[in-house]
Amino acid sequence: MPEHTQSSAWLERPDGGDRADIKGTCSIGRVPSNQIVLADEKVSRRHAVIHAQDQSEFWLVDLGSSNGTCLNGRRVSQPVQLRDQDQIDIGPFRLVFRDLLAPKAASINPVDAEKTIHEIKPIEYWMVLTDIQSSTQLSRRLSPEELPVLTGRWFDSCKQIIERTGGTIDKYLGDGFLACWHSGEKTAPQVARALTELKTIQASGQLPFRVVVHHGRVFTGGATASGVERLFGPEINFVFRMERLASILGAPCVMSEPAHKQVKPHLPTGDLGPHELSGFDGRFAFFSF
Repeated sequence: MPEHTQSSAWLERPDGGDRADIKGTCSIGRVPSNQIVLADEKVSRRHAVIHAQDQSEFWLVDLGSSNGTCLNGRRVSQPVQLRDQDQIDIGPFRLVFRDLLAPKAASINPVDAEKTIHEIKPIEYWMVLTDIQSSTQLSRRLSPEELPVLTGRWFDSCKQIIERTGGTIDKYLGDGFLACWHSGEKTAPQVARALTELKTIQASGQLPFRVVVHHGRVFTGGATASGVERLFGPEINFVFRMERLASILGAPCVMSEPAHKQVKPHLPTGDLGPHELSGFDGRFAFFSF
């Protein structure tokens, strides 16, 4: 593991030695391209990631490794938020997660708070939200060994699609994730490509999941211990309400009207008609893809 430098969170050996910083997304695996390299045949090439999100959240994601990742003695089958002193077992290695800033999150320096206000800015974003359907039924149908591999490989495949098309995963959500793209002149074709590839995974039938996509103005900024950009605002709430609507409609793929206007030249779509969304006034047009 690399030498430790000052950071809000890190991994260390149980004896407190040999520490590695966690900044942004920290990959763990057998090959040298990972941020944390664990050289052992029981460790997969790309085994797991720790994803920093929001102000002081760090999430552990197994990437479908054959031998699994254990958190405090239990195998990880979906993204899970880490807490200070959590123990992570990967192959023969035991790592301890440390996050000394988490207990102090409620204490904000007034100078820092004012600086945070000035740093907040609106920006156009593409938002894609996914959610695994019937996760409870999956856990009953698959063995404890099969489920983590299936879901982990799904997260890994989706992550690669998002990053290959210029997006980033903003949040892991247990049974899914929220991915975002900065909006630009050439972004719509990239998002369309990502949606097409996600639909290909859907068509395989191995893991049922929903996809919703929206385009709107969100706010970015805020002091983040993880060093990543924080996204918030009504449009973020809108895309989460869309996922609930998709569940009610039984629609695997749902697109908002603002997204549809930009992406329709690049992706076949269908009309789902106008619908209300909880917490928002009026009716909104939605489309399938």
